[in-house]
Amino acid sequence: MKVGIFIVGTPKAGTTSLYHYLNEFPEILMSSEKEPDYFSVKEILEQGLYYGESKIDSLIKYNNLFSKRDKEQFFGEASVSYLFYPEVSTRIKAYNPESKIIIMLRNPIERAFSHYLMDYRLGLTSKSFEEEFKNQESLNFQQYFLLGNYYNQVKKYLKVFETKNVHIIWYSDFKQNAEKELQKVIDFIGLKSDFKVDLSKIHNSFSMPRNNIIRKIYSVAWLRKILTFIFPETLGNSIKSILFRKGKKPKLSEENRNILFSYYKSDIEDLEQLLSVNLSRWKKLD
Repeated sequence: MKVGIFIVGTPKAGTTSLYHYLNEFPEILMSSEKEPDYFSVKEILEQGLYYGESKIDSLIKYNNLFSKRDKEQFFGEASVSYLFYPEVSTRIKAYNPESKIIIMLRNPIERAFSHYLMDYRLGLTSKSFEEEFKNQESLNFQQYFLLGNYYNQVKKYLKVFETKNVHIIWYSDFKQNAEKELQKVIDFIGLKSDFKVDLSKIHNSFSMPRNNIIRKIYSVAWLRKILTFIFPETLGNSIKSILFRKGKKPKLSEENRNILFSYYKSDIEDLEQLLSVNLSRWKKLD
């Protein structure tokens, strides 16, 4: 058994939804843990990015994530750390030279703010978005802002795997027409199937803690894992609905948007040249 489908990133660009949609196909088995980070475990450990004790640091542990396999033809996983770290692509290539690489890209300004809001919700930062941007030596600056410099990240995968084995999904297209983009993925990996995926379920939707006490409690990694591993999915979702409330996302200020556009402008232009695409929609500031 060799894993051949890799959703390598980027965070907050629809990877969770795509992971679940692919896992619905009877011919595809996605890893039991959505983000194994097996091929980036070295860097993640060095940077102290694990929030809990669980880590997949051996091939035996990695293969165990697919222990429920039956007659599936394709195996895949979705670790969004794989796009950022430059050595990961060569490790995946050495593991399976025929791997199909899926890269999901989102406007880096919107991605940065969405990532920040997620961490703020989980109690992983208490600083303002402006403070995080100013502290450019911090690990959070990497997570919120450096990850959005896509040019070199994408270029490395194209060099290692060649264009034919790399598929780019634009978050805006995926959000507008998930069915169409999913079909492109199915064609890309070479699956012939008439199976219809339930696209009505929204995965990883935005919510905020109902108060600061809940936010602080939920920042503890092992408490979050209780919801995931102890309670059934339906009960876990019910508990989350009590702890968190739906609502409109906070909006990024015009001032911060302008600052981030200046920061990303040259990288966006390089990406346009690399992929021969027009990313004018990422340059609109209104």
